Amino acid sequence: MEISSFKTNRKAKLIGKNGSAEAQLMELSIEEAGVRTPRGAKEGTELELEFEIPALGDFTTLCVKTVVTSRHNSEDEIYLKLAFIELNSFEQSVIQDFLDYKKRLIKMGKLHRSA
Repeated sequence: MEISSFKTNRKAKLIGKNGSAEAQLMELSIEEAGVRTPRGAKEGTELELEFEIPALGDFTTLCVKTVVTSRHNSEDEIYLKLAFIELNSFEQSVIQDFLDYKKRLIKMGKLHRSA
């Protein structure tokens, strides 16, 4: 089964044992997220990721448990790849609805370009 990952650009917050940091949600799939943040974390670090996405007919805020699977330093920010830890059924349905919405937008864009 192919896992779809979609680019996005939404405000987010990373919450760890020693504090929190603002972040930008850059990529989202049903299994993981990619964020840019001024504060880094080591691979294997568990963090909560809080973000809001349009799903299920409303804007829904999620706060999900994640683990850092990779990090990449850039000039002034750090890109973290975060794997979700045990999403509950509501969290899964919210993320899946958002991903389905992104798929529809892409499909509509392709239809309009070919018309």
